[in-house]
Amino acid sequence: MAKICLNSRDELIILDLERVAFFQANGNYTLLTYLSGQKQLLTLGLSKIETVIRAATPPGHRGTFLRLGRSLIVNKQYIITISVTKQKLYLGDYTCPMFGISVSKPLLKALKDEIAASYSSPHGQTTENKADDSKPL
Repeated sequence: MAKICLNSRDELIILDLERVAFFQANGNYTLLTYLSGQKQLLTLGLSKIETVIRAATPPGHRGTFLRLGRSLIVNKQYIITISVTKQKLYLGDYTCPMFGISVSKPLLKALKDEIAASYSSPHGQTTENKADDSKPL
């Protein structure tokens, strides 16, 4: 699922999904932001972008993109920090400046809980607590 092609009447755009940080609704259009900071306005709505990404995801493969509300699709692999109190989601890969995106508290809380649960061990401890066990890695 590295690249997808968006073909309209007037243009053809090839997107490198592995480098996309997020898609954000902009009226009837979608603003694409790459990790490098490069932005591109797409002539498709966010729902259409979501459909194209789903179609490009191989069956049985967990997608790396997550829809957050009506106006945002983020690349989960680039989530660095979730700040519920500041209502900010920070995305990056530690090589470029981070992107801080405003997201509602309920969406951030649900995302935070989901991600924390995915990092939990079978014994109910998070990876943060595993360091206190003094066991070799």
